[in-house]
Amino acid sequence: MFDYTAEQKTLEIGGVRIGGPSGRIPTVLIPSIFYTKDRLVKNADLGEINKPATENLLNMLADLTEKTGLGTMLDVVATTSEAMENYLQYLIDNTDFPLLIDGSDSLEVNTAGIRTAKEGGFLDRVIINSLTPDTNDELYNVVKDTGLTNAILLTFNSASLASSSKRVEVADILIQRAQAAGISSIMIDTGVMDLPTLGIACKTQHLLKGKYGYPVGNGAHNAISTWVGLVPKFGKDAKKPAMVGSSLMPVSLGADFVLMGPAKDAPLVYPSVAMIDVALSGILIEDRIRPDKPHPRYLIS
Repeated sequence: MFDYTAEQKTLEIGGVRIGGPSGRIPTVLIPSIFYTKDRLVKNADLGEINKPATENLLNMLADLTEKTGLGTMLDVVATTSEAMENYLQYLIDNTDFPLLIDGSDSLEVNTAGIRTAKEGGFLDRVIINSLTPDTNDELYNVVKDTGLTNAILLTFNSASLASSSKRVEVADILIQRAQAAGISSIMIDTGVMDLPTLGIACKTQHLLKGKYGYPVGNGAHNAISTWVGLVPKFGKDAKKPAMVGSSLMPVSLGADFVLMGPAKDAPLVYPSVAMIDVALSGILIEDRIRPDKPHPRYLIS
């Protein structure tokens, strides 16, 4: 079902394994934290947070990770350099999860995050999210100068909006640029903007696993956040099931990770993705292959 020509690469970042042959290693979920309008944030410019509430959320994620066997990384969103520095310092002291540096398109914020990790001695636990077709040379230079080796490549631009083959072409270029800058641990985000592009992103992840074998996934939740007619037509009760469904689609089609959106939704998403991982492990059992532990197959039944 998931036979690929390329050897499937397994990465280990901050103690979390990701990638490899489909079904062997649990899906990695990447919740977002400190995003715009996140109630944990008291001052987005300064990076001030509600520490007790944040600690409760981190404990909840740790509990779900242990109960399901799924891997967890955190997408750390910030809009200023000071905020990114403060967020990273707090999280590195209060969780073992690998951390994604997500300053969106801000060179300043992303640079601050990378340099904070370098100076703090935890560069191996961070991943730049992301290097895109629009990323300028300055950020690549920062990556090279600091020795950062972990990155998510976003294979999406206006020219590849409606084409999986063009997204593969974008990936070809990004992989070369990333490797030239010293990136050795590559994860590929195939890019979701809305419901139609979720399908294209899932097709692209299949093509890229076949061509390169790098871990692939996408931010499937974007399909729901941009679905204007969802609540007006179906009511608020339809929003949560749709959100969960969006995360299940890429996993069912071979994704190694999912950028699942707000961390507060983890209690809904983790059990659902764990269920899919168990189902997919059945394909391996038929071939007398057992998934690697820890895995939902051994934990959730």
